[in-house]
Amino acid sequence: MIRGGLRLSLIGGLLITALVGCSAPQQTSAVTPLHRSTVLIEHQEGHGSGLIVGPRRVLTAHHVVQGDGIDVRFFSGEANAGSIIWSDAKRDLAMIDVAVPNGHPQVPISCNQPVAGEHVIAVGHPIQSQWVLTGGYLPGGDLVAGRYVSLGFPVGLGTSGGPVFNEAGEVVGMTLAILAERTSTAAAFDEFKDTGIGLMLPSSEFCRTIGATR
Repeated sequence: MIRGGLRLSLIGGLLITALVGCSAPQQTSAVTPLHRSTVLIEHQEGHGSGLIVGPRRVLTAHHVVQGDGIDVRFFSGEANAGSIIWSDAKRDLAMIDVAVPNGHPQVPISCNQPVAGEHVIAVGHPIQSQWVLTGGYLPGGDLVAGRYVSLGFPVGLGTSGGPVFNEAGEVVGMTLAILAERTSTAAAFDEFKDTGIGLMLPSSEFCRTIGATR
């Protein structure tokens, strides 16, 4: 449980028995580098999202890759087996070694702190949809749990590990969780209502680490 009667709900990695209600994200038909640098990560227990950060490197959430048999699917449709070469459970990050096909670029990762009012775009694979782009403006306010930035807009289950881009096409964070709030002041831990609002780990938390691991 975190300050303010909120808690984090992970949004990738495991099969879901109850779906979290949230607004349907808008999709776009235009293919962009944001699509091509984002991947779908699948294993026996579910799926999540990830970001190409090097010739054989994909960054994702630690909790996304807890199942056996990791397959990384690219926007071209090609899928290759991957293996975990580095993980950080505390920050919920993991690096996958996988062959990346041609035409799937890595994009710049910003080390700057996100700014309230900045327009961002999250890319991921909510539920049974793939390569969905959802955008909005970052709200102001304190960090959640001392580390996470509220996106201010809903994201779907399965977007964990997916990149968040600014308007310049730079990665400014990774979607890791959604907010859930108490149904009452006396509510028990399992009596929370999911808000659907996404939380990202800002890239300032991992930009330098990525440079050392790819």
